[in-house]
Amino acid sequence: MLGSEIGPDSTAEKNMKTPKTIFEARSIVKDFPGQRVLNEVDFDIREGEIHALVGENGAGKSTLIKIFAGIYRPDRGKIFLNGKTVEFSNAWKSQQAGLSFIHQELNIIPHLSVAENIFLGRKKPRNLLRLVTLKKMLAAAKHIPDAISLDVDFRTPISMLTVIQQWKVVINRALAANPRIIFMDEPTASLTYDEVKELFRSIQHLRERGTAIVYVSHRMNEIFEIADRVTVLKDGVKVETASVKDTDMKRLFQMMLGRNLEEIFPEKELPREEVVLQLDRLVTKKFGKEINLTLHKGEILGLTGVVGSGRTELGRSIFGADQKLKGDVYVFGKKVNIQSPQDAISQSIAFVPEERHREGLVLPMSIIHNVTLASFQKFRRWAKFPVFDQKREETHVTKLLGSIDIRSNDLNSAATFLSGGNQQKCVLGKWLTREARIFIFDEPTRGIDIGSRVAIYKLIVELAKQGSGIILISSDLSEILGLSHRILIMDRGEIKHDIPSGQAELATIMKLCLDFNRPDESDESMPKTSAQKEDQ
Repeated sequence: MLGSEIGPDSTAEKNMKTPKTIFEARSIVKDFPGQRVLNEVDFDIREGEIHALVGENGAGKSTLIKIFAGIYRPDRGKIFLNGKTVEFSNAWKSQQAGLSFIHQELNIIPHLSVAENIFLGRKKPRNLLRLVTLKKMLAAAKHIPDAISLDVDFRTPISMLTVIQQWKVVINRALAANPRIIFMDEPTASLTYDEVKELFRSIQHLRERGTAIVYVSHRMNEIFEIADRVTVLKDGVKVETASVKDTDMKRLFQMMLGRNLEEIFPEKELPREEVVLQLDRLVTKKFGKEINLTLHKGEILGLTGVVGSGRTELGRSIFGADQKLKGDVYVFGKKVNIQSPQDAISQSIAFVPEERHREGLVLPMSIIHNVTLASFQKFRRWAKFPVFDQKREETHVTKLLGSIDIRSNDLNSAATFLSGGNQQKCVLGKWLTREARIFIFDEPTRGIDIGSRVAIYKLIVELAKQGSGIILISSDLSEILGLSHRILIMDRGEIKHDIPSGQAELATIMKLCLDFNRPDESDESMPKTSAQKEDQ
């Protein structure tokens, strides 16, 4: 009957709900000397979907993407594009096949114009004399099919643009090749909430034109916000590909780690009654609102809120990195005057900044010198003379780094060569060497894989057990809930809620954060997954 053919369970409608598979990798194997990096990995991409690719550092994500980009060749396995076997022996062939790649670090040349950056690594437009001219590039850059809107003069050096505008340039560069699939690696790592929202709108625009997005991110909340499906890699093996609609945070963590979410956060002890830090009507320069706060010995105080809530500004003001307008600060019951980071350090206050590369480390400097950077006096051979005791310094750092599990064969190598997780441990090692007793952590696991996160969590809890007071500033609500004894929710420079963690749930904390600054859940400007579209 005709009615049964078009009913809700019809095959035709099911086919409409499942987009066509346009790219497929089967049984991909890649070996490096002495190590199998990918082992029989399958991966497929559907037309117009956002497919998240997640896993710890070393899981094989980057190697798999480099195979698709033509940088590596698989030792075994096949790749299919629109059902036909393809081989990518170099990056040009991958691009010609309709694949574009946007990496975490923006690949731009600052002094070149927007138009010139759009055509970096792309076939450049030529005039009638077959010459490449800026005039021809300007005209072509403004007429890229389905380009993301960019309201700037294309002759402007790209260094003059905002971060989100630079991202749009890079996306338009990818679109200049007329891709079917765009791979994005940690695209939101350096963006504010508003910029993330704008990027998500751009991603929605790409989806609507039929472009598929492979989205690599350590931020699990983003996976649930925009992705349709998620593939998990672990130790070079595909664990599972799942519909985001049919999974949750706990299951995703379990697939990535091979253990339950509850096992990620170490068991913490109850804080003591002694107050180690007190803020009395402190006013930060940016917001001009009074803040009162107490931190107890052995307490982990979670501080959260959306970007722009004032959480980072508060942490920086306590540390003296940002100016405060007025208010009193008490450390271990004594009123102190903190006007600079040096003042805070002298009061045993440590700050682990969000931007560890720019503010936490001196990357060209050795690991050993980064660890002792704040404790020069400790390694003087004689009190009155600045003669450095290198042997004592090396002995101390070797022992310390072993205790916090920083793995490096050469302590004299530059800190820039450490992984993100080990760099963060290196920053922490600097403050442990200084013997700080109050720690302010600002987004301590930003850009760090889940395995390294667990190690950082263990260190934070251990510091609290030893009696340190911890302020944990984070946008990751799972770590706020998992680590904190109390949770403070901020909005526009004010503390709006003070909640014991035992009385808080993820949905409650998220709602309280979103109620202040973020748009309503019905905001039509935010992208919808295919599952959400089906529900409508």
